[in-house]
Amino acid sequence: MQPEAVELVAFAAVALVLALLVAQPAASRRSLLLRGVVGLAGTAAVVAAPTFDLALLVLLAIAILHSAIDARRTFAARVHLPVLGVGLLTLAALFARVSGAEVLERFAAVGLAAGLAALVGVLPYIHTFDPDEPVSSSPVAWLAYIGPAAAVVVVADAQGLLAADAGAAFGASLVGIGLLNMVWGSVAAWLTETTAAAWRYSFIADWGLALCGFGITLADGKRAALVVLFSIVLGRLPLYFASREAVKQKVVTERPINLLVAAALAGSAPFAGFSARVLLLRGATQLYWPLALVLAAGMLLWLPASLRLGRSLGVPRGRHALGVAAVLALNVAVGLYPLPLLAAARL
Repeated sequence: MQPEAVELVAFAAVALVLALLVAQPAASRRSLLLRGVVGLAGTAAVVAAPTFDLALLVLLAIAILHSAIDARRTFAARVHLPVLGVGLLTLAALFARVSGAEVLERFAAVGLAAGLAALVGVLPYIHTFDPDEPVSSSPVAWLAYIGPAAAVVVVADAQGLLAADAGAAFGASLVGIGLLNMVWGSVAAWLTETTAAAWRYSFIADWGLALCGFGITLADGKRAALVVLFSIVLGRLPLYFASREAVKQKVVTERPINLLVAAALAGSAPFAGFSARVLLLRGATQLYWPLALVLAAGMLLWLPASLRLGRSLGVPRGRHALGVAAVLALNVAVGLYPLPLLAAARL
């Protein structure tokens, strides 16, 4: 059982509490709580699975259950990419275990990276999206609630399945997919017409950072990936919940709270995203310094989209303001002192 995955399950539980706190009155908190607990239990089962094969079976069951929830999209439209991801991961695991030509191990490495991308819902396998459906039944549930812990399990087990050369190919594939999602997600979040879609693309951009961190096999890369996933689960996700009603009403404000939220979403100091970026750049410099230059240039793309998303939050009041303040405080704490988070994960 990976300590990082266990941490992410705990983060998901806290995120559920924060989501219930900041969810607008129009949302059904009872339905959100029920679906959130079921998703949390399924994610915990993936983390606790003793073998990679059993973890994939649990992920398949979660995908089918999640796709069966009443929503505006059809069951087929919702289930096919998670099932494709599980299928690619299964096939890749088979290639990795078969003794044969070296090319099979390379196929396994590429299949594991592609399967992870399809499972989570990032390029080149973006899930269909309807901005009006509940968060619990939308692709955001995979991007920010189930996906982080599942990704840690897949990456850890993949590294155990692959030989050294194939492991390097797996890491390179993750970096390539990560760079693609960084750029695409940031630019799309900036330029897309609807703010709800901009929020979804912003999750994809953050996943690009996390995949680059996983691909940089040095310790700093893994640390960066964990902090990015923390900022997704306990930063971007509850803030997305807090913004839902304002987005539907097309509210745009430019108060100090909106600028603080924008800074947190952009990964500015002193928030957790800044620590993740520093760790990622340090790891990339140790591995291959031109990669660090590319990453640094890509990180600048977060600012315009983050300003847009920060303004879309509106002005939270009462219980919602308390929830947003708690989210910002947690991210500042990890940004200033991430060591307890990393030490608990043994990184």
